[in-house]
Amino acid sequence: MRQMLMGLRPDCIEDIIAAISLYRPGPMDSIPKYIENKNNRDAIKYVTPLLEPILRPTYGCIVYQEQVMEIFRSVAGYTFGHADVVRRAMAKKHADEIEAEREGFVKGAIERGVDKNAAVALFEDMADFAKYAFNKSHAAAYSIVSYRIAYLKVHYPREYMAALLTSVLGNMGKVSEYIAESGKMGIKVLPPDINCSNIYFHVDGNNIRFGLLALKNIGKLFAGQIINERRNRRYTSFDDFVSRMSGKDLNKRQVETLIKAGAFDSLGVPRKAIMAVYEKIVDGVNQQGRSNLEGQLDMFSSVPDVDIAPKYEYPDMPEYSPREILNFEKEVSGMYFSGHILDGYSKHIADIGGIAISKLLGDEDEDGAADGTRVTVCGIINDITLKNTKNGDRMAFVSLEDNSGEIECIVFPKVYERVAHLLRLDNCIVLNANVSTRDDDVKLLVSGVNELEENTAYHGKPQQEVQAVQRAQPQRTVTPPQQRVKKLFLRLPDFECEQAKKAKNLVEIFEGNTAVMLFDSSTKQYTPLQSRADVSGILVSELKKLLGEENVVLG
Repeated sequence: MRQMLMGLRPDCIEDIIAAISLYRPGPMDSIPKYIENKNNRDAIKYVTPLLEPILRPTYGCIVYQEQVMEIFRSVAGYTFGHADVVRRAMAKKHADEIEAEREGFVKGAIERGVDKNAAVALFEDMADFAKYAFNKSHAAAYSIVSYRIAYLKVHYPREYMAALLTSVLGNMGKVSEYIAESGKMGIKVLPPDINCSNIYFHVDGNNIRFGLLALKNIGKLFAGQIINERRNRRYTSFDDFVSRMSGKDLNKRQVETLIKAGAFDSLGVPRKAIMAVYEKIVDGVNQQGRSNLEGQLDMFSSVPDVDIAPKYEYPDMPEYSPREILNFEKEVSGMYFSGHILDGYSKHIADIGGIAISKLLGDEDEDGAADGTRVTVCGIINDITLKNTKNGDRMAFVSLEDNSGEIECIVFPKVYERVAHLLRLDNCIVLNANVSTRDDDVKLLVSGVNELEENTAYHGKPQQEVQAVQRAQPQRTVTPPQQRVKKLFLRLPDFECEQAKKAKNLVEIFEGNTAVMLFDSSTKQYTPLQSRADVSGILVSELKKLLGEENVVLG
């Protein structure tokens, strides 16, 4: 979509409506023509002058369902009702009803001076197009929302991103994604702070402050009570906080979450020291509250405006290690505030010289790595999903994260057999892989995995190993949108061979919407495969490796 807009250079709301309508299967085939005609009006041609008033706003291209209906009316003389009946038949792919209209459309067009061949070609174009076309009124609503959001993101980026983060509270994956996006925009998301954070994400100076409600175990009621009590005066210490929140919706699990997130760091006591005594403090304050209720008041209880919170001594102990702190932060918030786990492996990573995940994925200013590029990437494993192929072989889908982004990695059975012992949650690894792209969907096909060494244990990498690492420079490419693939043809020695079984397994793993036809070279017969395929770069590249490039055809 970004590539399309770069070529289109929209300068009015009509262009945004058209872009939303065109970027869909079917209409997207017209994108190159639309862009060319917008930038060069002399290239616009109409098969009949009757089309000009209908297609002039879209530079000679059919874009909307309403245009299909209007063409039936103006070119072939259909009524409003009859034109809409035909459009609905097309949209529902009722081939018999569509075919029944062919003769009437062509006849009506000829009566209005349209060449017969041009009329037939126009009918075919509309029949294919209308299966996927948007109605303009629908696209117009989307375009208004898109324009308003873009305006807010450009002119009020902090407010916009704070609102966006608040909209996905409870979804830690999305929160992390939008915090990373904020970082790309030069906006820091500050860690939670008991004296600064509100219930939701909010603008704090030139940055955004993490909302308390985004932390695990912190409910809206409790977060609201923290804010309301803070309006009286700031919290001066951890025990001051516990004392003032006693009798409210306070429990130890919530307190532990706030400690692990670093919400009390600004009060001057290390997290580890607070963790060592927080249960004792909470129990002590609760006991004091019960005693007060029973009438066992201490000598200061009758004195107004005196802080009677018990004063506790915090143990003198070293803070948690950086890795422990980061693990705690990730546990309760889904992200790191104090750095990144990979910071502890910086020496090894520097020697490897791999590529940042953000460079593979690309951003608003630069495209990602080209399909097939071989890369070396360092990261931490966030998630692993194991899956068995039809043959019973084990493979893995791994989510890998570095301090710039997150990417999905696919480990096929042969590689999985070699590296399975290294694929565990929170393990820091370096992997070699090939980039696979489909539109904006970038994945890595893993060929090798090694474990990273921590800075304290790392003593340098052998020079020959450093030289063996392949570095990839993402190629800036602007490619036209993919043509719609109707069928995937696979030529096999026969239907029962080992290659056929493996090909069927691959199709089942990458299940999608494209029909698959198998060709038996021994009998010269075609047969459709029951499973349908997701014709991504991953599947096609793996099938070509298995069967040979000449035996995999997209049609």
